[in-house]
Amino acid sequence: MTEFPRLTVGVEHTVVFHVGEQHMVRRLLPDVEEFARKPEVMASGWLVGVCEWPAMEALRAYMADIECSLGTKVAISHVAPILAGATLSVTARCKYVKGRYSEWAVQACDSHELVAVGTVGFVVVELDGFVRDKLVPKLSELNERSHRGLVVSAGKINR
Repeated sequence: MTEFPRLTVGVEHTVVFHVGEQHMVRRLLPDVEEFARKPEVMASGWLVGVCEWPAMEALRAYMADIECSLGTKVAISHVAPILAGATLSVTARCKYVKGRYSEWAVQACDSHELVAVGTVGFVVVELDGFVRDKLVPKLSELNERSHRGLVVSAGKINR
């Protein structure tokens, strides 16, 4: 696995994102009444993913094909409304690297103003090892609970 010998603070990458109707807050969790009451603006949940995108794309150049980056930190301020039809320019600049972990300053702008600013962090993992060591044990436990008639709901185990 790579230790990012070439990734340095200051690496920057920009992506362009076209906001569609499907990115509006009312569509994020349509069965949740409080989401349905919101105005027709982009959901912060979608904005987080869009803000992670340029950092993930920048990291790809430093990873082996068997590796992927996983988000481990999100601190984003959604500072202005974003309408369907808007085009966002989203830039990530690497501000910290230690081993397999990196942090990125991100900002997103539409044609009128800054709409988001913050920090995202990623760790790079070997995908097969991550699945084997982290996901398979959790999946096995979930499968075992479902076979015993246990259902996990809101952090509580119901029988």
